[in-house]
Order: sequence, then C-alpha cells, then structure tokens
Amino acid sequence: MADIRNIKRLKSISVDEDKLFRTIVDVMNFCFGKSWNGCQKGFIPLNDGSGYVVWFPGMAKKRGDKFVPFNPARGWLNILSDDGKVLVEENTGVSRPSITTNEKLPRYVFGHYEDGPYRNGRVQIGEKGGYRFLGIFHMDLEHSTDDHREFIQISDRADLRRYADVGGFELPEPDVVEANETEDDELVRKIRYSNMVGQTAIFEYIGMPRKVKEPVDKDGVRIFPRDRQTAVNALVHAGFTCEIDPRHLTFIRKHSDKPYTEPHHLIPLAMQDQFDVSLDVEENIISLCSNCHNEIHYGKDSDRLIQKLYEKRKDHLARAGIAISEKNLLLMYGYPDDTEKRS
Repeated sequence: MADIRNIKRLKSISVDEDKLFRTIVDVMNFCFGKSWNGCQKGFIPLNDGSGYVVWFPGMAKKRGDKFVPFNPARGWLNILSDDGKVLVEENTGVSRPSITTNEKLPRYVFGHYEDGPYRNGRVQIGEKGGYRFLGIFHMDLEHSTDDHREFIQISDRADLRRYADVGGFELPEPDVVEANETEDDELVRKIRYSNMVGQTAIFEYIGMPRKVKEPVDKDGVRIFPRDRQTAVNALVHAGFTCEIDPRHLTFIRKHSDKPYTEPHHLIPLAMQDQFDVSLDVEENIISLCSNCHNEIHYGKDSDRLIQKLYEKRKDHLARAGIAISEKNLLLMYGYPDDTEKRS
C-alpha cells in the first residue's frame, strides 16, 4: 500500500486508489489544504461553507467470525459492508443521544484500520494501520436510530481541487459546453409541451446529496442525464414564477393551467465531472421567465443575475452537498476573477 507522505497536495482521491494516511493530520493537510501540526478529533467540520465534515471512524476488527470494536474501551462498532456502500455505526455500551444536526451533514469518511483494510471478509494482517478513504457518505435517516446509525455512500471519489491550492475548477472544452447546452435546450422543449395540470402545488427540497447519474456518450462527449420530473419539481417549488423577480410577466402554458417558466441549472451540468454529487437536483435548478433565462445565457451583464441567484441558493446547495463559491460560479459563466459585486 502506498505511503503518501511525499505527496504535497492531492487533486482527487478514490476508494480504488491504494493510499494509506498515517495520521488525521496527514488527511487534513494532503486532502483539505490545511497546515496542521496535530489533531486528535475524529469528526471535523470543514467550516468553509460547503456543509461537509470529515469523519475518522475506528473500523471494527474481525476476529474469527466476529467483529470487535477498534477501541474496546469506547465500544464503537463501525462496520463497512462488503461492497463498500453502507457504513453502520453502533455503540455496544450505553445508548447514544438523539441524532444531531451535524450528524446529518455529508461527510468525507476515512476509516481508521488497526491491521489494514478489511475487504471481502478478510483482514489484511501484516500491513501497517492507518486511515483509508472510504467515500463520501450521508446518513440514512430512515434506518438510523439513537442506538444505530446507517450511512449510505453517495460517491466513491472526491474532487479535492477546491480544498488544495492546485487551480480550482477547470472550464470544460467548447464541445462539452455545446453538447450540454443542446441537452439543456431539449429539457426545456420537453417541459414546454408537458401537461402540468396534475402537478402538486407544493414541493419541498430533499436537502441531502444525491448520487451522480451514470453518463452517456453522445458523439464522443460524456453527457449526464437531465431528469424531467426533477426540473418540474423545481418549477413547482418556485410556484411557476421567475426567481429573479416573481413580478416578471409571463403567460399561461398552452397545454396546462400553469404560468410558463423555464428550468435553468445554476451550476451547469457541463461541470458535473468536477463534483462528487449530482448537480441535477431541485436545489440547483432555477425557475426563470424566458427573458431572464436568455439574459443569463446571452446578456451583457448577466453576472448581476448570477450573483443574486447564488445568494438565494447557496445554503440550499450546501445542504445538497454542492460546494461552490460565488467566484467559481462566475468563472463558469465566463466572468474573470476580478469581477466585482454590483448592487
């Protein structure tokens, strides 16, 4: 297993990579851009506006056909499923307190192994212990109780460029942008002719990260699917009004009793490869009148609109596990670093 002590900063990390971190400090410095000398916390909020935390669970040891806690004195029993998709946390001693707000946050998980990673029913005895990346997880509230927590893997990789000083987001190639704009236009077209009479009057954000959909190849370009119902949900949530200004005039749809607005992904899906969670979620889809939608794409000073929408959505994006700064969002729309906020 590779020792990463000679690596200064990591751009990304995957569960398939053979990287073992010796200490919590190594993880925080190499992956998250810190310059720490010491840390013993097993649960670290990043406090960078992303809504993420970093968790270092002591992983259960397998002895014979039984699991035992990493630290018997504390009694925590943390077990990863054989496929790596579910992480169960239990306390074999006293009952746990109720689920806290922090526990509901998405988390980068680095499992602490004493003997070496446990895989497919075997403990790899003989390797030095350390911290191994297990993926990005989110609590499964439906199956979690005071005494039992379950976490579901929402991504098996993490893009770390926004944490380390290695250039941040990269703008996609023109052919990727063009192909994705075509897909966006097709989504608008599908919804334009939809009958929405039966759509519910209320839709609430789910407020949790979701897995990235499997991409498809179209003329050599990876395209991530747009879900029609997700876009409709976002329009419903906005009450079929323009989120730049609900007073903007629109008209009633030909095949529906709803006002006409169009869905717009605030963070373009052309950027999906650089995010660990899905961008095709209601929290990232804006309801816009036709004029504002065109202005964002083709207007001279559309940065004003983008800044306004970012302020409205940044907290919702964070709860959906989407970490983005206003500066990086403006860069995605072609505005340089020195773009100044304007009232």
